[in-house]
Amino acid sequence: MLSEEQKQQKRQEKKEKIIRIRKTLSEMTEEQRRAVADKFGIVTVEGHLLTAHNQCFLVAQSQINFTIVGGFQQWKKAGRSVRKGEHGFLILVPSKLKQADNSEMMSDEEDVHFFTATVFDISQTEVIAKSEAA
Repeated sequence: MLSEEQKQQKRQEKKEKIIRIRKTLSEMTEEQRRAVADKFGIVTVEGHLLTAHNQCFLVAQSQINFTIVGGFQQWKKAGRSVRKGEHGFLILVPSKLKQADNSEMMSDEEDVHFFTATVFDISQTEVIAKSEAA
């Protein structure tokens, strides 16, 4: 287990990484962002096309030619496992605020916040052997 100091260090590293990625994205023109979306067309394991912003977010983090991405558990459900030692990449996921009683907030204005999720490209995964899946 990580100590509180190590956890704090990890959070700081993640924050700095996001700041670097945002800087890269903010320097891209709208035309460059559209070109990334047209060129890459990155989809999730479930078949949903990522937003142009998240596609740019991924491309800014790595030279991998992303095609299909998913989280660790999503790949597991799809019958694949992330290879040991692979590093994930961050995307932004929208989330509505919940009230204390766990019901979604009702308001005219959408109160959406974003959190980061870690995804892996299909090239970072392998098929789960039948003996492992059992």
